[in-house]
Formats: sequence, structure tokens, C-alpha cells
Amino acid sequence: MAWDDVSRWQPVDLFASFRMGDAVQPVDVRDRDYREATEQIKGAIRIDPMEFESQIGSLPDGKELIFYCDRPGEATSLKIAMWAFDNGRSRVGVIVGGFDAWKDAGYPVEPKPE
Repeated sequence: MAWDDVSRWQPVDLFASFRMGDAVQPVDVRDRDYREATEQIKGAIRIDPMEFESQIGSLPDGKELIFYCDRPGEATSLKIAMWAFDNGRSRVGVIVGGFDAWKDAGYPVEPKPE
């Protein structure tokens, strides 16, 4: 898989998919700001970007995995999405602009689990 094969989701498109009940799963792979963060995208699953190879298998099957991070150009989420695809996950994408773009658009967040 090449970087341009990963689907790129604008926050508005992901929000619309949630409202329509599409099988999408946001996955939080923030590294720089995660420790200090108090929120995440509503319904997101967290995996540690430093240990993603051992944690991808725990993500749900049958849903498109939509990764988001806090790096310019979706660097972390893109890397993990490509790895997930190369290792058997056929439906992967990233949120353009990551968590900041989602939050800036005013879409639902929830408290980050302790």
C-alpha cells in the first residue's frame, strides 16, 4: 500500500458517517499531546502509537478504522494506517487535520479514559 491509497476523511465526512450509522471506528494514535489531553473523539479507541503493532489486532473487525493523530500531515496516523493495511486490515483511513481539525469543527468529544 502507498500513502495515497489510504482514505482521507474530512471531519465533516466522518461526522456524517457517524450520523448515518456507517461502520467506522475512530482510533486515537496521538503521541505528542495525548498525555496532557483531557478529551478524545466520541467513541474512539486508543492505541499507543509506540506499540501499535501489538495493539492493532485488538481493534474491531468489520469497520473502517479511521486513525487520527496530532502530527502535521497526519504523519503518525498515516504510518499506522498503512501498516494496518499491510497486515490485513483492508479498510483504513485518516482524519485530515487530526484531532485538532475535529475539535475545531465543533464535533463531539468525550473525556479521555483515565
